[in-house]
Amino acid sequence: MKNRTILEHWSNEELIGIDSLQKNNGEIIILNSFNVSNTDNISYYSSPLCLTTVESLEKFNSDIWTSFEVFSNRLEIKDEYVVFGGEGGMGNEGFIACTDKSNDFLWALFFTDSNPFYKIEFDHNEIHAYSSSNLKYRVNLINPEIIVIEQKDWE
Repeated sequence: MKNRTILEHWSNEELIGIDSLQKNNGEIIILNSFNVSNTDNISYYSSPLCLTTVESLEKFNSDIWTSFEVFSNRLEIKDEYVVFGGEGGMGNEGFIACTDKSNDFLWALFFTDSNPFYKIEFDHNEIHAYSSSNLKYRVNLINPEIIVIEQKDWE
């Protein structure tokens, strides 16, 4: 069943401003996003931490919502989905969203430290979202909580 609260905020171009996967049924998967530096390079990670709901988050903090702006191309996938990305209310934030062909919200990933996403591609059931911080987020279309992050300049 679709969650009225999350759909209302989506229609007002707002997402929850926490590292998370936000689903149209109100389920929220909080993500643990971090990086590890060594002398040669930096590795980036994002993985599920816990499952909650939009109602539970709002119970403890009603100010969880942030505006978003679409910056990337809108990519139609398998004649069924539309995927796009952009930035949150702050310059360091980014999001990747998936709707159906009628523009009905299915899910969105929000990252507090990704920078905006400017380019979306699709390959072998993976969304490739390129951020302005020269990172490529590889996201599984069907299970978007499966995320691989790699350094990659985009053209």
